[in-house]
Amino acid sequence: MNKKPLAAALLALGSMTYAATGQAATAEERIAELERQLAELKAMVAANKDADTVQEQAITANSESIKTNAADIEEARPMAKGTKFTYGGFIQLDAIASDYSEGKPGNNLIDDFLVPSLIPVEPAGGSGDSYTSTNLHAKTSRFFFTTATETDVGKISSRIELDFILSGSGDERISNSWNSRLRHAFLQWDYAKGSSIMAGQSWSTFFNVGALPDNLDFVGPVGTIFVRQPQVRWTMGGLQLAVENAATRLNGVAWDNDHEGIPDLIARYNATMGSLSWSIAGMGRELSYEDRSNLSVEGANDSQYGYALSFAGKWGIGADDLRFMFNYGDALGRYMGLNAFNDGYVDTSGDIQTTDQWGGFIAYRHVWSPKWHSTFSYSMAQVDNPGSNDFAGADGLASEYQSMHASLNYQPHPKLRFGGELIWAEKELEDGRSGDLSRFQFAAKYGF
Repeated sequence: MNKKPLAAALLALGSMTYAATGQAATAEERIAELERQLAELKAMVAANKDADTVQEQAITANSESIKTNAADIEEARPMAKGTKFTYGGFIQLDAIASDYSEGKPGNNLIDDFLVPSLIPVEPAGGSGDSYTSTNLHAKTSRFFFTTATETDVGKISSRIELDFILSGSGDERISNSWNSRLRHAFLQWDYAKGSSIMAGQSWSTFFNVGALPDNLDFVGPVGTIFVRQPQVRWTMGGLQLAVENAATRLNGVAWDNDHEGIPDLIARYNATMGSLSWSIAGMGRELSYEDRSNLSVEGANDSQYGYALSFAGKWGIGADDLRFMFNYGDALGRYMGLNAFNDGYVDTSGDIQTTDQWGGFIAYRHVWSPKWHSTFSYSMAQVDNPGSNDFAGADGLASEYQSMHASLNYQPHPKLRFGGELIWAEKELEDGRSGDLSRFQFAAKYGF
């Protein structure tokens, strides 16, 4: 600090003070007074400097504390930085009125949605009495969680999805407290553009989900492929290769749910041509069984290889579209029509025999106006069953299914829909006995 101007100022101040008070003083006294005032000013400046130092230290300490807190927050962050988290699903109420031509079904599951194999057929002694039922439920409502994270090795994403249908717990007496069930649970690594690896439970690679008709029924056509299962899928552009969980269901074997062979091997190719998107899929399966009805004795066992093909797609026709699927093979089995037919049968020699099966559907979706649309579909599925000489219970096996759906839907908002659907389905056995289902279904659905 420059002391001379300050001293001059104090001297002037002292002179004015002296003149104002009218008191006489020697030069030495005036200088002593000025030095005292200068000492006081120095003390004030030093005090201010110490305060500034303390303030700077406090600011520095606060800055370090902020950095530490930010680091703690980053370490405790529940998701990786840059992760996108999504939650969604829909709420749906289904009101279903059904008429069964040949009596009450043996399994109430068919009251919730169409399961072709559960349609009652006329008894061996003659025609049965019709049975009607009314059922309201919200079990098809679902929700999902997804994540997507961009990394230096590509995007890593995941999905888990639940709904409440097919619940083994709950009843309709008081609370309708149905359990949730796992639909999807998988991770996917997009390691390059158009290339990815998916591992977990999801739709079978053999099933082109985009071709499924826009029906109100939970599944829809009797001839559609419809399977979700654990798998590892490799996608390279339009080509998909998958290794999927194997399970065998055979006529004539009580213990047929265990599988010790190779997994199901599936290849699928997806392509587009203008407004037409289509896919062709091939599958190779090993069917196997071991009779364990007597655990102390090694039972009969066998394995057999089979195949299946599926061609499906969607053709946009202006605002409308046409959806289709055709399936054929000797090992379609559980993959088609909610296991409408089993994978094969065990003959009198204990050997597995496969059966040729085919099925499919065609569905037309028509837009009447921006808020009104309809879907009309027809579907069938058939199997070439063995004769009674090869399989004792052949006459009682299902040989054919048919179904038709016609709906009218009103959508005041893209996420809100009210619709009604007429459903007819028929099941026929090898011996000629049959039964049919007539149904009206109303649904109110809101997606979020």
